[in-house]
Formats: sequence, C-alpha cells, structure tokens
Amino acid sequence: MDPISIYFFALASIIGMDNTSIVAQKTNITINPVEKTLEVHLEDLFSIIMTTDDSLTVAHELQQIVEFHTNVGKKTAENLIIEDIVLSKNDQQLNATLKGRYTDPKVLADAGISFEASATGEFSMINIPDWNIRSSDAVLKGNYWIWTADKPVTIVMESFENMPDEYRKHRRSILPYWEQSQVRQPKK
Repeated sequence: MDPISIYFFALASIIGMDNTSIVAQKTNITINPVEKTLEVHLEDLFSIIMTTDDSLTVAHELQQIVEFHTNVGKKTAENLIIEDIVLSKNDQQLNATLKGRYTDPKVLADAGISFEASATGEFSMINIPDWNIRSSDAVLKGNYWIWTADKPVTIVMESFENMPDEYRKHRRSILPYWEQSQVRQPKK
C-alpha cells in the first residue's frame, strides 16, 4: 500500500506539477470506477506566505495552473486526462473544480489509492487522522478506507483544520492573486 500523497488537496499536483504551494482547506473527491472518471472540488485555496519569494512562487504556480486550464484535455500522467478545470470566486475565497478521466485504476496510485483486482475489486486508501478524512460511501476498516469498484465514492478531506498557529498567521487566500491574473488577461 502506497501512503497517500498530497495529490488531491494540492491543485498543482493533480495537473502534474512537482512543487506545490497552493492547497485547499477542504477537498471533495468523487471517483466513479465504473465510468473511470474523477471530480475534485477544492474549496478555499490558500498558501503559506512568509516571504516575498513565497509570494512570487504562488503567483508563478497560479499562472501555470491558469495556463493548464486554458489547455484542457491535457494528460498529466499516463492514463490520466484532465478534461476541465474551473476556478471560481465564492465570497472571499477561490475554489477550483477539476474533472478528469483515467484508463487504468493504477494511475490513482499517485494519490495513494490502491486497487485490488480480486473478484469484488476493491479500492483502498490509508487513513491519516490529521487529514480529517470522511466518507459516506467508503468504510474505515482498521487504518484504511475501503470501497468497491462497482459504484462511485466520495471522500472529503479537511487536511488543514488543525494547522499550527505559527503557520496559520501566514495563511493567505489565493483569491487576490487570481483576481490580479484576471485583470492582466486580455479580453476575448
């Protein structure tokens, strides 16, 4: 079993970027193993910004996400295709919705999701208590979330619910960065 990575709550990691600083306060992931699709809703995108360099890194990462967004249908890894990314403002936060599909369930291993090709076909993912993972479709057995391959599953993560105060004071919304990038984009 591979340990779960930050794959789902770091937007840039889903689209194949290695260095990620933009993360989501809350993430809803729906995987449909029958149709081999996934939909990820990332709520309240933020970053920890302590220096000017951190701010520049966030701006650069967001620019790469926006550029990827305009080139939908791009493969991020073998057997994973991102079909749509929508960035949207909700009150004073920036959210993202990503839709994609895969041809082989092994591609989910990058997110720490394993597939056991037994008669029932089960997926499993390690439970990390600090990430506040919950699901009404998967079952927590021991230290693993388990679900069958014959129906969709939705998993919710609130990985930064218990962020230490030393980082919380440097938490910055990505919304102003996105709004600034929207001003710079030429009108179509």
